[in-house]
Amino acid sequence: MSAEKRKRKRSSFEDDLSSNIMDEYWKVRKQYERKIAVQGLAFESSRKISPQMANFNFVPLQIPEYNQVKDNQSTILRRAETGSVVNKCPVIPLEHVESTPPMQYWTHTEANVIAEDEYTLSHIPFLGDSVDDTSFCLDLMKTFPEGIHGTKDGCGEYINDFILYYTVKAVKARLKDTDLKFIFKYVYQCFPNKASKHELLTMYPDLQQRFEPETITRQEFTNEEGELVANFSSNRLLNSYEVLLCHKCFAYDCIMHNATIADGYGGGNRTRKRNAFSERNKSKKNTEVPRPCSLQCYMTVERVKSPLSNQKDNTSKRNNLYIDVKGNENSKNGWTPHEESIFAILRKTGEDDFCKITKMLNVCTNLSNKKTCIEIYDYAARAGPLSPRLELATSPIKNSKYRKNRDSHRTFRAMKWANTNGKVENGGMFKPCQHKGDCREEHGCYCIRVNNLCTKYCGCSDECENRFPGCRCAPGNCRTKQCQCYYASWECDPDVCTSCNCDKLSSSGEPICKNVSIQRGLQKRLIVAPSQVAGWGCFANEDIEKNDFVSEYCGEVISQAESERRGKIYDRIKCSYLFGLNDEQVVDATRVGNVIRFANHSKNPNCRARVVVVNGDHKIGIFAQQSIKCGEELFFDYAYNKIQQVEFVPKELKSIAKHRERQAGRSVGRHSAIRDDSI
Repeated sequence: MSAEKRKRKRSSFEDDLSSNIMDEYWKVRKQYERKIAVQGLAFESSRKISPQMANFNFVPLQIPEYNQVKDNQSTILRRAETGSVVNKCPVIPLEHVESTPPMQYWTHTEANVIAEDEYTLSHIPFLGDSVDDTSFCLDLMKTFPEGIHGTKDGCGEYINDFILYYTVKAVKARLKDTDLKFIFKYVYQCFPNKASKHELLTMYPDLQQRFEPETITRQEFTNEEGELVANFSSNRLLNSYEVLLCHKCFAYDCIMHNATIADGYGGGNRTRKRNAFSERNKSKKNTEVPRPCSLQCYMTVERVKSPLSNQKDNTSKRNNLYIDVKGNENSKNGWTPHEESIFAILRKTGEDDFCKITKMLNVCTNLSNKKTCIEIYDYAARAGPLSPRLELATSPIKNSKYRKNRDSHRTFRAMKWANTNGKVENGGMFKPCQHKGDCREEHGCYCIRVNNLCTKYCGCSDECENRFPGCRCAPGNCRTKQCQCYYASWECDPDVCTSCNCDKLSSSGEPICKNVSIQRGLQKRLIVAPSQVAGWGCFANEDIEKNDFVSEYCGEVISQAESERRGKIYDRIKCSYLFGLNDEQVVDATRVGNVIRFANHSKNPNCRARVVVVNGDHKIGIFAQQSIKCGEELFFDYAYNKIQQVEFVPKELKSIAKHRERQAGRSVGRHSAIRDDSI
């Protein structure tokens, strides 16, 4: 078939699809209007009008007494005489009050909020009555992939969720072989102002759940007593928890690391990450010898020494003992599907102490069918391919942790100095790497590919050469480049830095780390007032010492592509709150932000901005570049290019001079008024 014939055939199919959509639309719309007419009349007739205001006590409005202004001969009066009638109008001078600058509405936040890309512009920004925005609108139409809402012409008819769902359902039933994406593409062409193509496709399952919930097949997981009806896999039972749980913030549906954006925090390979966490935390476990919980404890069974324990091993400080896995023949209690499923979930936590597992299992199961830890151990021995292993400490480990920490620092410094002359790049967005083998680009390591350091959230081991080891500073010494964290523009992490007291609170009385201000929110008190430069400004409400943390620059975290689209609008209105976060993300405080968004630009600032890595996230910290007194306005350098400097710097200087003249003139006028009153 020639290309011309294929084109005609595709055009004919598209016309037929659009025609089918409109045919089904009119059928559903008539059905909807008929339903509204019948049900609406029945609803109105069934309403009972009750005197709801019968017992309401009305309180009469208290009108304050009006005190008439007395005629004071010292004030200037204007008199108008008409015959015998004399009209007097007292003139009361009011003090001059400057009008406040205009302010755009914004929502306050003290943490960054992730924002999705907007492919459709909701409205055309108003640039003024005297501005011809025709070319600007054409430029915006090209900038936004799905154009501007309301500018595309469809069939001109309204469509609500009910009509949309049943129209698509009817078209789908008529054209069974047509992809749903293709149907919604032409639904969007017919009704472009209902929603975008992407939104139409994602809202269809919700509409099905809303209008026809009986068509969705749901499997019953629990019975009337709340117990699981089958031995479901732990992955299936924990799917929603693992998808929605942010393993970085330990919060569900995190506003910063949601499941669709933050790969590795809200989704991804859980097994490899969990194994890495379990293996990494072995050294942090309690080294005390576990004791049997009762006479029926699994520890009371015969223990057989491992053959490896007879060999001399100078590097190991532990005796590895294996427990005999002979099943308990006296165990008569059967296992229900509910108990098996709960046990599989508990084992997935990496806990090997069957006494603790027994306590948790008995809490979640039937009270009349309590299990002992030896029964649970027997079940685990039969269910698992390998016997559980118990590690007993013979002596406390004193130097191994210090030696391991020291070796990791040496390895890290040697690797960084060999490859980058000691410079640490934090340009890429931090995502936990999840791959097999060591961290190399050929193994698909994301951190190596974007030239980032591996964090504690990565699935690699502690021996990874690319893992950031933290610092070994003494408490209170993490404010110079001698600190490895400060030099790398990282805040100290309590899970990694073990000597600088970054895990201590100020109430402990001990000296604490000075490099944890952003993660603890130790910002200064700030206020918003009219600026001496332009519009509103941010002022210090307390004295601030040099190098102190002032505030975090918060807002919406958007992609670079979204920042380009928004930037076109901000450039025309000459007001932008965009701040580069990393190579992939930008912080926009236009709609959502905190008080520091009002800090203005200056080439001689008293503050500086610094991008810092905090718990695996980029944060923008504003720090004092010099000592700042209470009441001083805060400035920092916006890093304008040459064109922006030409537009702003003269404006800055003129605004400062005009502000000083206005202040001086207001002072002179105020004093002269006092002198006039005294005469």
